[in-house]
This record gives sequence, C-alpha cells and structure tokens, in this order.
Amino acid sequence: MKLPIQFSLLFLAFLFPILGFGQENKATLEAVEYLKQHPKNPKDYLISKFRNYPLVLLGEDHAVKENLDFVKSIIPDLYQAGVYNLCMEFGAFEKQKELDELLNAEIFDERKAKDLFFYYNVGWAYKEYFDIYKAVWEFNKTLKPDAKKFRIVNLSYQYRWENFKGGARTPENMKAVFNLGTPDQFRTEIIKKEIIDKNEKALIYMGHVHVFTKYRMPILKVNNDDFCDYDDGMVGNRLYKLMPDKVFNMMFHTPMFSKTQYNPAYVSPANGELENALQKLNYPQIGFDLINTPVGKLSDNSFFSFCHSDFKMEDFFDGYIFLKPFKDLTGCTFDEDFFTGKDWTYIENNFPDPDWRKPKNLDEYKTAIKKYVDIKDRYKDVIQTSIPAVSSGKILIINQFPSKYVAPRNVDIWLPENFNPNKKYAVLYMHDGQMLFDGSINWNNSEWKVDENYTELRKKIKLKDCIIVGLWNTGATRHSEYFPQKAFESLSEELQNQTLEKYFLGKIQSDNYLKFIVQEVKPFIDKNYPTLKDRDNTYIAGSSMGGLISMYAICEYPEIFGGSASLSTHWIGITDLLNDEIPSAFENYLRQKLPTPKTHKIYFDFGTEGLDGHYEKYQNKVDLIMKGKGFNKNNWTTRKFESADHSENSWSKRFSIPLDFLLKK
Repeated sequence: MKLPIQFSLLFLAFLFPILGFGQENKATLEAVEYLKQHPKNPKDYLISKFRNYPLVLLGEDHAVKENLDFVKSIIPDLYQAGVYNLCMEFGAFEKQKELDELLNAEIFDERKAKDLFFYYNVGWAYKEYFDIYKAVWEFNKTLKPDAKKFRIVNLSYQYRWENFKGGARTPENMKAVFNLGTPDQFRTEIIKKEIIDKNEKALIYMGHVHVFTKYRMPILKVNNDDFCDYDDGMVGNRLYKLMPDKVFNMMFHTPMFSKTQYNPAYVSPANGELENALQKLNYPQIGFDLINTPVGKLSDNSFFSFCHSDFKMEDFFDGYIFLKPFKDLTGCTFDEDFFTGKDWTYIENNFPDPDWRKPKNLDEYKTAIKKYVDIKDRYKDVIQTSIPAVSSGKILIINQFPSKYVAPRNVDIWLPENFNPNKKYAVLYMHDGQMLFDGSINWNNSEWKVDENYTELRKKIKLKDCIIVGLWNTGATRHSEYFPQKAFESLSEELQNQTLEKYFLGKIQSDNYLKFIVQEVKPFIDKNYPTLKDRDNTYIAGSSMGGLISMYAICEYPEIFGGSASLSTHWIGITDLLNDEIPSAFENYLRQKLPTPKTHKIYFDFGTEGLDGHYEKYQNKVDLIMKGKGFNKNNWTTRKFESADHSENSWSKRFSIPLDFLLKK
C-alpha cells in the first residue's frame, strides 16, 4: 500500500516563489499557510460556532460513513456546549413522539429504529443513520433521571409517492406527493416551532443543498436578460432571511456537481485546489472558516458557479469540515435486516422518484441501494482527479494546465528522491498521466508504478537524474490527440470521413497536442525546475495510443526529443478496423520522417496476449524500416514479451527496461 509522501512546508515555501505560478496557485499557497496557522480539529471547530450562533447548519452528501460517524461522535460535546437538539432531514415528524420515546426507553429497540426510517423513506437502509439513534439513546442513559435529555428532531414527513401519477413533474403531481407542503418549507416550520420558539440551540443536519443560506441555487431562465434565476427556498435560505445573524452553515468535504452534470458528473471543490492545499499538510482532519479567509478565496467553477461571477468557496458556505480525501472516504453499511417483514407492493408504491427509477423487484431495489454506497464508483470522477500518492520521491499536481491548443488537463510533476534544486535534471514526458503513479485513484485500479520503477532501477545502475512529467488525457479527446495527424491525413478520403466523427470528435488534434507539450508544458517545466533543456536530456514515452504519439513526437520534433519509448504501440490505430491501410500509413510516415540514429534513441515493445496479439506483424515491418534507416542496438531496440497483455500491470512489470535504455549513463 502506498503512503503519500508530501512536500515539506519549508520546501514548498522555497519552491513556489521560484515557480512563478499564476494567481490560482498563489491563492493555494496562501490557503496552505492559513490552514497551517489555524489547525482546529473538526469537533472543536463545529462546537465553537455555537458561541455566536444558536443554529449551526451542517451539510452532507448522503450515506458517507465518515460523516455520520463524526456526527455520532459529537453528541456528548454538543450537550456539554448547551446544544440539546440534533435536527435531521432523515425522519418523519409524524413519528416524533415515537422517536422521543425510543431515545429515552429502558431498552433500545433496533427494529423500531429501522421501522421509523422505513416510514420516512422505504429505501433508507443505511446502518450508520440508525446508529445515530442508538448513540443518542446511549448518551441519554448516562444522564441523571431529572436531567434534560438530548433530542433528535425529525424535519421531514412521509412523502406520498403512491400519489404520483406518472409522466411529467407538474404542480399537481408534486402537490399530491408533498401533501404537507414543500419539504424545505415544512422543515423550516418545524425548526421554528421546536427550536427557535423555544429559544434553544440545534445542530441542523441535512443534505448540503438544503443548508444554503446566503447562496442561491442558479436556475437557467432563457427569457431573463442574463438567462439566470435563483432558488432561495432552501431551509438555510429561509432561516437566514428569518434571523441572518443567528445561523452559520458549513459542509463536509463533498464533491460538487459539474456544469455538464455528466462526464464528469462531479468535480472537486475549488477546481481541485482545496484538496491540493490539504494534501500539502498531509490531509489533516480539520475544520476551518471560508468567510474572509484565503481558503474561502479559492475559485470554484462547478455547477454552483452558474450565474455567479467570480465564484469563490466563501460564496457557497461559511465553514468547512475535512475528514478524509475523496479517495479514502467510504460508503455507509447496507442493513440486510432493513426490509425484514416488509411488503414489496407497499415498497414499490412508495419508493422516491419513481419517474426516473423503477426497480422490478426487491432484489433489484437492494442492488440499487447498495450501488449508491459504493463511494469508489459514485465519486470516481473526483477520485480520478485526486493527487496521486507516491511511494518514493515527491509529486506536485497542476490542476487544469491551460492551453491555447488543446483542452486543459492536469499535469503531474514527479521529483525523484533527494531532489536538489541546485542540480540539473533530465525530463521524461509521459502520456496518460493519471495512470502512472497511483492505482487507487484510477478507473481500473492499476498503474505503471513509475516512481517505484525509476527508484529501484536507480539503486542498481547509474541512471540519469530525471524529473517525470505526467500529462493527463482528457478521456473524450484522447484518441484524436494521440493518433498521428500526418499519417491520418494520408489515408483515403473515404476512411478519413468514415472515422472522423466516430472516433475523433470531428477533428484530429495530435499536432496541437504536441504543440501543447513543446510550446507550453516544456517551457513551463524548464523555467520553473532545474532541468537540462537540450535534446539529449529530453524524452517522451507512452503505451498503446500513447506509444503512437511518442513515436510521432520524436519524428515531428527531433530537435526537442532525443529519445522515445513506445510500449505496446497501437499500430492498428483503430481497433474496430483491422485492415492494413492505417498501419501502412504509419510505416510510410516513418520512412519519411524517422530522425537520425546518430542523435536519437528509440524503444518499441509488444506483448502476445489480448490486444497486443495484433501488433507483432506490424512491428516486424517497422523494425525493417528502422534497420534501413541505420538504427542498431546502440540506439534502438524492439522487445517481445511472451504472455504479456495490454494493461498497466504488464507495462509496470517491464517499464524499467525502457528506462534503462533511455536514461542509463
């Protein structure tokens, strides 16, 4: 298991002024320093807010275990601070009397607890929510008989989904479902009656959108001059209008909806810079203010920034609680006993949102409920943009490196062990950067183990000191950026037209992708790091389509790159088209554009299993071209790996071989 190895704060303070980062990165560094100077643990942070605010609103993304465990743990601290109420979205107020009795009974009735949740929502089968009931019951048992008891106040009611008649969500349909009024109007009235009118304090715990106070949810309205309207009907909005000086809202570390709402569905808060800042402090459990702080000044470009110019984190919430990075969070526990004795017909008529989900039976419904608490899957969009953990060396991530040539993407910069800013380093540029260092954040849980391979090889042989730059792919544009453009343009017009829209989003972008590397990323790296800028110390490598673009890069920019490595080179170009026209185009291109063997080193390899099984006959033709151009064992090698397949696991097992070939002194 890899352990994150972070930059020390002293090193960061030294390095960042040299890097000359833009304003956003300067803001991140200021956020780091602020968090360093205000190390408040989440429990103390939350409790401290009750000194000035009788109502503290805490927003969650549902069914995250760490968040619920935290809420459960602070019940004694709330009581000690004079806060005797936990108001929760997750329960029906019609059952409040039964809940009060449950929390003060001689014996805790687990079946009753589950049934109360079932009454509220027939699918809320998550153990950690029931555990909060039990934790309050256990705490109340410790109090003297005449002491004031801690109370959970249910804020919702039983919605009548059986009244939903299907079709569109019309006012008539919604009034039939929400027969006691809009949910947030109802919740606000309960808080007013049970807390405000009694002059009491409460922690109000709901989904994060419901605890908005000053922030108003944007709504697209095409007939407004600026196309914007705003929803200010959330519980927090209503309470803020009622008593603006008496409410403080904060959120757990939560992914933001993306502007597209799909591919990706979620983005990391503050464009990833919030986790970036916390990573530099080794991910402490911490609570902190957003209002009027450097952390709050971090820009955010998520869905919530719609219709809000220059949107920042402080425009969203007053405070923040961070327990773990997204990649380490876990989902709640599905309770197998939740549906015991329950009738499927009743469940089928009452599960929420039947207009967009319709399980056919109880087993299918259970599967959907379990899938929701698969956090690795639900949060995959933000986990895949997490800062990689490395087992050796140090890593820095530049979020959304800007470009005038291609879509912005993350760039990882890996510095080897004992990095010395007074030395000069070779640089290896690698494609598919998110797959290089940390399998725990990748879609297939595998990696090249670049840091391990380099570090172990360096212990065995004399290897050039090298910085490795991982250029992330964007997913959608990967094929169009990695397919060699001049080879594509030599294809028949029929084949170009056949493939352009289907595989390349309407245009080939590999020439622009290389400009991004050569004209934007390399100058940035050379300016901000102690590099050897010459051709003999600049390399490029990748696998599959990344192998193609590495080959293309050394041919198009022979004055920039002195060596390339192409693992499992995807000579067929398009997997669906197993014909010889595309491989022939690559071969013809190489005959014309291969650089001189006097000043360049080129590595190829392939396996024999799966997709790699298609490559050998084409690699053999390329090898003949290499020999014809004067390449020999001193400046070129092609390796065949029996039983190796087309995967990061296979490439990681042999990556030390091209490293040795390119970087050996």
